[in-house]
Amino acid sequence: MSMLSIGVMVVAVIGMLVGLSKQKAGAAWGKPVAIACIIVALGVALLNIGQTVTGNDGNTAGVVKAEMYYQKVGGKKLGMYLAEKFPGSKVLVITEPTMGAAASTPNNTIEGLKEGFGTSITVVDVVSPDIPKELKGKFSAEMPPAEMAGGEGMEEMLPPLEYWFTGPVLDKLLGKYEGKFDMVVTTIGLPQNGLKNCKKLWKVKPKVAIANGSIYEYKGLFLQKYIAAAVTYNPGAKYDDDTPPKDLDAAFDKRFLLVTMENVNDIAAKHGDIFKK
Repeated sequence: MSMLSIGVMVVAVIGMLVGLSKQKAGAAWGKPVAIACIIVALGVALLNIGQTVTGNDGNTAGVVKAEMYYQKVGGKKLGMYLAEKFPGSKVLVITEPTMGAAASTPNNTIEGLKEGFGTSITVVDVVSPDIPKELKGKFSAEMPPAEMAGGEGMEEMLPPLEYWFTGPVLDKLLGKYEGKFDMVVTTIGLPQNGLKNCKKLWKVKPKVAIANGSIYEYKGLFLQKYIAAAVTYNPGAKYDDDTPPKDLDAAFDKRFLLVTMENVNDIAAKHGDIFKK
């Protein structure tokens, strides 16, 4: 693969991750941007099929594979922290609903979480909130044709979270597991503009951790020890085609920050744009 192709792939992957992050933070434009970047990445991959990306240290590693590795690292680091701080917890992991081929694709963040939990934390279940019936299928027409997307399994598009992931939707999900968990780890953040309506969440008061999703408005919840920890992108993150560090901490620090109840003030002072002022 040429350096130009590598550069395009890296930019596309970064755009995909940023788009999904913004979508989960409530930006309506996030998902279309992510989809466009996926299409670009798939197009480059098809043009360079059979080839791989070689990092500067001589090790072979595909750019996309490296990005998925970083997602697993982020999950594992959070899992290890929670296992150390709250051993014996029973956790409900919340993830985004999937359709088509994506439904059978492993979630690297959740795989990392489970590795980090080890035997110290029990995963009660990995669940997705129910999409309201009136929205199902509404967005499938907005998805580019499969031939444009570069393959199968992209024929359907899920409604963006900001359209339907509300406090009552989360409450309904948590209600199905009432009494069975004392920790919630979400890979889709918390409901936008609906946290105050999460009656079940406030009543049960489980420990909450955010493996993926916006923390911009939640500094106060860290200080109140309501949110125990969260993984967020490091503003100084380095994106390149180097083989990812094998050392867990080195790989994590290259991309992420672990925000906790203990270090939230230090993180806010050092990275002023992470939290709302």
